[in-house]
Amino acid sequence: MVTLPDQTWSLGTASAEGHRDAMARFWLAAPADQLEPLWKSQFGTVTVELIRQLTPQTTFTTEQVAMRDRINQVLMQGGLQQPLGPQLILAVFLYSPRGLMQVANPEMNLPAWLSAAYSQIYLEQSFPQDSAAQVSQAQAAPDFGPFPSSLQELLGNRIQLNRILGLSNLYYIDPEDREICTELMDVRIQLVELIRQAPEADLEGVWAGDFGDRYWAMVRSGIQQEQRRPEDEQFMQAALKALDQSQGGGFGRPGAVNALLIAMLYFKPGTMQVADAERQIPGWLLENYRQIFIVEPAQASAP
Repeated sequence: MVTLPDQTWSLGTASAEGHRDAMARFWLAAPADQLEPLWKSQFGTVTVELIRQLTPQTTFTTEQVAMRDRINQVLMQGGLQQPLGPQLILAVFLYSPRGLMQVANPEMNLPAWLSAAYSQIYLEQSFPQDSAAQVSQAQAAPDFGPFPSSLQELLGNRIQLNRILGLSNLYYIDPEDREICTELMDVRIQLVELIRQAPEADLEGVWAGDFGDRYWAMVRSGIQQEQRRPEDEQFMQAALKALDQSQGGGFGRPGAVNALLIAMLYFKPGTMQVADAERQIPGWLLENYRQIFIVEPAQASAP
């Protein structure tokens, strides 16, 4: 079914009036054989202006986050070279600040004109030469503020929620980027601590919102393949103990769901299996668990 627009918009005022969603829809619907000339026209110019308005602190609406997540999911599943790849990339640009967008091997994976556009927007440094203060500010690492001290606090922190999603997507695209890897592992440790402390009765409500999407993005990112730090090893072993009936744990015992959520952040997708999952795992977790961990014959088993 075609969704009818609810307002008009003008290319001449799109940047000033923030018609980000309309521009994203335009690129998603643009004909493939006209993408390059369209990009080199005023459409491309206005798109760049809208992208450069974004910062890591930009707050997106629930609908914008959902659109960005859906585009990223399609790109992950089909790769950058799928038929609609350029349209999807152009649309996701509009929801991706500098520092939270990275494309692996753009010269190989994108058309030449789109690779050049990506480099110009996300890789090149372009600052006024007469302002040392502006240069210093632009080169400084973004300040995300302190990490929340509880899952409930995290739910209301759009900056950290977007950071989790951005890091997970960047690592998925380019796991060789050690800076991204290190930062994502730092965030994982902080997140695991919040999950460990959270009341089990609150977990379903927390996972039903935007945070759940961020958590599953981290699980799907592949960060589990990295060598675990000592703190990670301690968290993982504690989670396994809480799930092990022979050690006084197991499903039905306090903290078991917390432990499963932690374990999934350390086991590679497809390498962990819960016996009698349909009965043991809560319904609100079961479908995602199946999709991620029962996608191939299990190679390791969690009690």
